[in-house]
Amino acid sequence: MAKGLDAAVAQYRELRTKYTGSMAYDLSESGLIAMAQAALGADRADNALTWLNLNLEFYPKSSRTYQIMAQAHQKKNDKDAAIKDLEKAVELDPNNNQAKTQLQQLKGQ
Repeated sequence: MAKGLDAAVAQYRELRTKYTGSMAYDLSESGLIAMAQAALGADRADNALTWLNLNLEFYPKSSRTYQIMAQAHQKKNDKDAAIKDLEKAVELDPNNNQAKTQLQQLKGQ
């Protein structure tokens, strides 16, 4: 991260290419979600969205990723995008009650 977000993403891709399956690095969806949550905590919603979009490249059916994306879009005051993210999260995991609740709250139900 010291070299910037683009360099960090490039390094992640390189590590993923070299070390997938080796257990040397956490290349699970949780690793990038943690990076996104840290970015959100630092009030860097755009950085969080970069990490989450990268996560979707490798885990396109990650309900959790879409759920965190909704939080990032909310920080950017983009309610429509947040609703779409949560709808996708619920579509991917109909048992994700937390996403359902967030979606209902955003829609004002």
